[in-house]
Amino acid sequence: MGLAGGLRTLLLVQACTFGPIIFHCYYAHPPFTKDTYTTWSCAAFIEIYIHMSYLAVWIAYKEPSFVHSAIWTFLIFLTGCTAICSYIFIQFLKLSPEESAQDPIYHVLLRHEHRNNEEEKGKKKSASVGVARAGFIVLTCLMVATLLYSLLTAGSPFREEVFLAPWVITTLIDHSYLSVVLLVWIAYKETSWLSVSLWMVLFICLGSLAFGAYMTKQLFQLTSQDPAYLVLLKRNHGRADRVPLLGSGQASSGQGQGN
Repeated sequence: MGLAGGLRTLLLVQACTFGPIIFHCYYAHPPFTKDTYTTWSCAAFIEIYIHMSYLAVWIAYKEPSFVHSAIWTFLIFLTGCTAICSYIFIQFLKLSPEESAQDPIYHVLLRHEHRNNEEEKGKKKSASVGVARAGFIVLTCLMVATLLYSLLTAGSPFREEVFLAPWVITTLIDHSYLSVVLLVWIAYKETSWLSVSLWMVLFICLGSLAFGAYMTKQLFQLTSQDPAYLVLLKRNHGRADRVPLLGSGQASSGQGQGN
């Protein structure tokens, strides 16, 4: 089956199992009612919407058409993990046999024109690292403020009436599924299983706070001249791929001079 096949199966299972859950919750417990909006349910909604925003930004980067990215963004905020897993599943289906065998996650993460490390083109089309850093810092601070407000006004969330609320349960399932998707990416980026395990524990315990901290850390490892999409890749992946190109260019110029 291989890595690509295994991830396709995982994504398909998550999309198919979460779809009935969320549509049942829509039918049995309409979301736009007064009883839905308790303090901790609102905090859970903000948490999951922050995660969705991260993935919506990636989809906007991936899609060359504004219309396509807008449609997928709408579906993400409407159905959550069902749309996200479906989108990533489709991206895996688009891979060629060679791409699936070599490095499927790399080819899924990047836009087609960025896969060959066209650095100058990437700099022109990609958002700046500074903007990305500011965005993640703002969203992380928003989640900190939300948690502090909820704790001060509604007390501890570890109560039966909080966890048994239908939309809180659905949101927690959505968060768990999205956590799997994001943790697969973190496992792809990190070279040490100890580091992966540490971030996994932090992400499960702290949710978007941990992921915001992780993304901010990754963005500060890039220079201000780097295109922001390099944060998607393994550390120094893009630069390592360019070194042979630079070396071969110098070697060919040296051969030219020798001739």
